[in-house]
Amino acid sequence: MPSLQTGRKDLPWPSSTLELDLSERFIVWSFRRWVLGLKQNSAAHWDMVWSEFSRQLGDQDGRDALSGFAGMVKALQGSARRRVRHHPPCCPYLAADEVCILCFVTACQNGQLQLARSLAEWLVKTQGVEEMVAAGRRLGELMQCHGLVCPERRSERPSPRAREDSPQSVAMLR
Repeated sequence: MPSLQTGRKDLPWPSSTLELDLSERFIVWSFRRWVLGLKQNSAAHWDMVWSEFSRQLGDQDGRDALSGFAGMVKALQGSARRRVRHHPPCCPYLAADEVCILCFVTACQNGQLQLARSLAEWLVKTQGVEEMVAAGRRLGELMQCHGLVCPERRSERPSPRAREDSPQSVAMLR
């Protein structure tokens, strides 16, 4: 992954992985790979995610951050309010739920716990909110310690634009 400036503020809402910061691409790629491993029951995808976490964060912090990441996905998998939409790892488009997950991790990194809870409540049922927030905080803090800071994205219209013209390329977690 190329090195890019992280932590920039006031960026527009992305609709493509090409518009993402390094830290955001790390989250989206890891999420897509992890979920693909769940769907295919294939440890090869999880091994790829572990390798990237280890490369970006070192072995110990990578293991702890991956635990947070896996906890976040587990909360989504076990308590999702609805099907969570996402694209395959190689797809350049972003699903609205993927952008929501990015915003969630950003809020966790910035200590914006009310925003993180609100985003978690949008994605998961009540029983999964605290698990998701705790996992997101662990992930966000460890990423931040290693310079992977997600940018805050703001606009007058806070809802991300979803790609509706290619629904067959959207997979769902649940």
